[in-house]
Amino acid sequence: MNKAFILGGGVTLAALLIAPTFIGNSIETKARSTLAALNEQPLYSASIVSYDKGWFSSSAQIEIALDINGILAAQQVDNTQDVSMENPTIIANVNAYHGPIYFGDGVGIAKVKYNIAVQGEALREYVAWPDDEPLYFNEGTLGLFNGLNYSDAIPALQGVDDELTLNFSGFNGEAKHEGDGIRYQGQAESLTMNDGAFSFEMLNTTADITYSDDVDMLAAMNGELFEGDAAIAIEEMVFSDETGTNILVEALRIITNTDIDEDTNTANVYVEYAVDKIEGAAQNASDMVIGIAINNLDVDFIKAYQDFSNSTLSTPADELPEKLQAFIKDNLLQQLQTEPEINITKLAMTLPEGSFTGKANSKLVGVTALPDTLEDPSYWVSHLLAKAQIKADKAFVESMASGYMVAELAANPQTQGMTAEELQSLASQQVPMVLNTFVEQGFIKQTENGYDAEFVLKDGKANLNGAEIPLPFAQ
Repeated sequence: MNKAFILGGGVTLAALLIAPTFIGNSIETKARSTLAALNEQPLYSASIVSYDKGWFSSSAQIEIALDINGILAAQQVDNTQDVSMENPTIIANVNAYHGPIYFGDGVGIAKVKYNIAVQGEALREYVAWPDDEPLYFNEGTLGLFNGLNYSDAIPALQGVDDELTLNFSGFNGEAKHEGDGIRYQGQAESLTMNDGAFSFEMLNTTADITYSDDVDMLAAMNGELFEGDAAIAIEEMVFSDETGTNILVEALRIITNTDIDEDTNTANVYVEYAVDKIEGAAQNASDMVIGIAINNLDVDFIKAYQDFSNSTLSTPADELPEKLQAFIKDNLLQQLQTEPEINITKLAMTLPEGSFTGKANSKLVGVTALPDTLEDPSYWVSHLLAKAQIKADKAFVESMASGYMVAELAANPQTQGMTAEELQSLASQQVPMVLNTFVEQGFIKQTENGYDAEFVLKDGKANLNGAEIPLPFAQ
C-alpha cells in the first residue's frame, strides 16, 4: 500500500513537473501561428521582438502595427499629393505562467495564467495617465478545459492639448466563461471634451457581450460572421455650443444579435437602436427605436465579400468598379438564392404632439439567375415580396406636415418676406386641406385616432391601402 502510494505520488509529481514544458511549447506554437495569421490580414503587421520560454513561464514582447500607408496611397485621387504617415504601432508585453498548477503571479490551477500590458508611451504626447500604469492591461486564465476568464482595464486619461480639455474616467471589463460561451461586461463612468466653442459629456457607458468560446477571433477581425449578442448602453449624453444650445440624449442603446444555422449555412443578424429621450433639439422626442433584421445571409457569400473587401483595400479607386462587377457576377447569385430578407421589426417615435409606429418586411424570392443589368428595377420588383405598415396619431401627422410645409413656404419666393410666425400660421391653415386630399386620393387612411397606411408588393404588383397602384416602369 505504501509503495503504491509512493509510486502514485511520484507519477503525479512527475506529471506536474513535466506538464508545464508541454504547455509552454503549446503556448509558443499558438502565439507564433496567431501572429502569422494576423500578418495575413491586410491592415496589420505583427512580429515577435523577443520570446523567452522557461519551464514554468514564458514572456514575450510583441509589436503590432496598423499598415495604412498603402491604403491611403491607393485611394488618393491626386497622386502628386503626399499622403504618407507613420503607421500606428503598439508594443505588448506578454507574460504566461504554465499550469496545470501555475506559480509566479499568484498560485492556482489552470492551463495558463497570463497578463498583457500595452504601455502606449507614444500616446503620452496626446494624453496623460499615471506613469506606473500601462495604457491597456489584460489579465486572465485559460482553464484546464479551455474556459477563458479575464479582466481588462484602461486607466483614467487626461488630454494634454491646451486648446482641448479631455477627461476620460477609464474603463474596466470582465469576461467569464459561462456554459459554452464567454460573457464580457465592461463600464466607463464618463468622457468629457471641451474646446471652448463646443462641449460634450457622456456618462455611464456599459457593454455586455456574449459569444461562443469556439469563435475564431482572427476570423472575426477579418469581418467573418460569428454567433453572439452585444448590447452597448449610454446613460446620458450632453452636447453644448457657444450659442447656448444644449442637447440632452438619455438612455441610448445599441443591441445586436447574430444566429448561424449550420444546416443551411445561413445567418440572421438583428440590429436595434433606441433612445429614451432627446431634449433641446429642433424637436423634442422620446421612445425612439428602430430594429432591423437581416435574415438568410449566406455565410459563404459574406466571407467571400470580406475577402474581396480586404484584398481591394489597396486597389486604386478607378480600378475598383470593374473588380466589384466581377465579384458580383461570380458571387451574388449564391446569396440571392437563399431568399434574403430585410425586415424593420420595430419603428417608433413619440413627440409632444403624439406618436407613430411602423414595421416593414421585404424578401427576394425565386431568383435563379442574375439579370442582364443589375440596374433593371422591373427584374427586382418581380422577385420582391414587401409589406409595410405605419400608424400615427392625428396630432403627430399634423405636426410633421406643418413642419414640412413651413420649410416649403420659406423657400418660396412669394413668401420669403414672411416672419416665422406668419409662415407657421399659413402652414397650419393649409395642413387640414392637404391631409384631406391625401385621404381622398388613397395615400393614407383616416382612423378614429389618427392616420395609417399599408403598402404591399407581390408578383410585381403594388397595392396601397387596398387599391392597386401603377408602377413607374414596365415589367
